Amino acid sequence: MIRAQPKSSPKPKSSATDDYARGIARAIAKGRLPPFNADLDQYCERSPRQIFAAFAGAARHMPPAGQDEALAIGYLFLLQRLLEHLRYRTDRGYEDAAKLIAEFQADVVAQVEAGHVDRRMLAFVGGALHQSKIPASPELAAAWAKHPVEHGASQNEGEPVPADVRAALGGIADACGGDPFMAVGSLIESGHAVPPETRGALAAALALAGIPEARGAAVLFLLDPDSAVRRTVVGALGQAAASLTPTDVRRLIAMRNWRPENERAEVDAVIRKARAAGIDCAPWEAGSIEAIVATAIDGGAVQGFLLISPAGRKKRISSVLTKGGSAEAWSAEPESRRRIEASLAAAGMGAPKLPVSRLYLDCAVAHNLALGIEKGETPPLGLLQVAERIGGADWQPSRMDFGKTLAGLIAEIPKAMRVPAALASVLRRSDELADLEAVAQCWFEDDPQVAEAVKRAGRGNRAKLATYLLQSVIAQHRDRWAEIILRTALWMRESSPEADLCWRDLALVAKALVDGRDLSEIGLMRDIALRTIAVLRDAERM
Repeated sequence: MIRAQPKSSPKPKSSATDDYARGIARAIAKGRLPPFNADLDQYCERSPRQIFAAFAGAARHMPPAGQDEALAIGYLFLLQRLLEHLRYRTDRGYEDAAKLIAEFQADVVAQVEAGHVDRRMLAFVGGALHQSKIPASPELAAAWAKHPVEHGASQNEGEPVPADVRAALGGIADACGGDPFMAVGSLIESGHAVPPETRGALAAALALAGIPEARGAAVLFLLDPDSAVRRTVVGALGQAAASLTPTDVRRLIAMRNWRPENERAEVDAVIRKARAAGIDCAPWEAGSIEAIVATAIDGGAVQGFLLISPAGRKKRISSVLTKGGSAEAWSAEPESRRRIEASLAAAGMGAPKLPVSRLYLDCAVAHNLALGIEKGETPPLGLLQVAERIGGADWQPSRMDFGKTLAGLIAEIPKAMRVPAALASVLRRSDELADLEAVAQCWFEDDPQVAEAVKRAGRGNRAKLATYLLQSVIAQHRDRWAEIILRTALWMRESSPEADLCWRDLALVAKALVDGRDLSEIGLMRDIALRTIAVLRDAERM
C-alpha cells in the first residue's frame, strides 16, 4: 500500500518589499552603497503603506528574535526610504501622508507594548525617523521613556543619563571604532524618540565629564536637530571652555554660522573663553578632492553630490544631498579604487549626473546652508565630517542671488538667440531639447491643489486641462520653476564646451518665467503640465 505523501506548505510569496530589502542587504554585505535608484524611488512613491511590512521584516529578522541581522538592516534602510518619501509628501501638504506616519508610529508603540516586538526596535525606528526628518510622536517618546534602551552602562531610576559617563562613552566609542562622528550620530539617531531634555542632559554630561573625548563629542551635539539640545550643550561647553582642544575650537568656528542667527552669540562666547585660556584653533588637516559628480536638480529641488578623495593608496567616497537645505551628508571609510568604482556603479544615483567643479559644489552647499538656516534648521553632522575629510571647506551660508546669477548667464548668450523671433522659437520648442529629456522626467507638480484639479477634470481633454493648470496652479509657482530651471542651466554649464548642452536655452526659459511670459507659450512648461496630469492620473489608478 502506497501512502500519499502530505503536501508541503507553499512558501510565502516574496513581495517587492522583501526583494528590495534583500538587495540592499546584499549590497551592504559586499561593502557597497545601497542600490538607491529611480526604480526604488518610484516603488516608495507608489507603496507608502509598505512601511508596516518593512518594519515587520526588520523586527522578524533582527536578533535575538531573528537570525539575520544583515537582512534586518536591509529592511531598516528600506523603511527609512519609505518614510522619507512620506515626509516629502507631507512637505507638499498631503494630509494623508501625515496621517499614515502617525498611524505607523502608533502601530510600532502598540506592537512593543503588547510584547510582539523587541523594545530595541524603538531605537531603530527612532533612527529611521531621524534620518527622514520626521519628529517622533508623543506616544513613541513616552514608550521610549517607559522602555529605555541601554547603551552599555547602568542607569539608575530617575537619572536622565548614565551614572558612569566614562563607561558609557567608552562603550559607544568602542562600538563606533573611536569615530566621534559615528558615535554622536548614533546617539542622535537612537535618541530621536527621547525627550530633548534627556538628550540635552546627556550631551551636557559629556561636556562636563572631564574627559577630552567626551568634550569633543559634546561639541558635535551643536548640530543636533533640536534647538533645546543645542542650547543645553553650548551652556555646558561654556563651563568647560578652558579645557577644549584646538580641534574642538576649529569645529566650533566651522559650525558657528551653520546655526540659526539667534544661537551664534552663545557659540562666540565659548570660543572667546577658549582663546582667553590660550587655546589656539587647529589647522584643517590635509585633504583634497579628485572628482565631484552632481546629479541634475529634480522637481523637488533635490540634488546629490558624490565626492572622491585620495586616502593614502586608497580612495574615499563622500556624499552631500541638498533639498532646500543640507539634507544628508556622510563620508565612508577608504576603499580600493575597484571597490569605489563598484560602489558608484551599484549606487547609480538614479538621476542624470555630470562632473562639476569645486566652485560649483561650494556655491551649492553655501546656498542650501542659507536655505536651511532660514527655516531654523542645522545641517546634518555629516557635513562637518565631509568638510574635514576633504581638507577643510570654509562653507558659509550664502543664498544664490537669483537676479545677478541669471543676468550673468544671459550676458553669455549670443544676441542672435535673444532677438524676439529667435527667442519665441526657443521658448516654443523648449520641450524638444534632447539634453533635457532624461532630466525633465521628474519635473512635474505634485501637491493637493493640483491633484484635486486633475481629479475633478476626470478623463477629459489633456490639452485643455494642461492649459488650465498653466494659467492657474503652475502660474502661482513660476518663481520656483524659474529657480529649478536656472539651477539646471548652471549645472549643464559645468559640462565641457564640446558637449554644448542646452544651458543657454534654459537660461532664456528661466528669464521668460521671471518676466511674466505666458506659460502656454513655453513648450517646456506645457510639457511639465502634461507630465503632471499623467503622473497624477497614474497615481489615481493605484
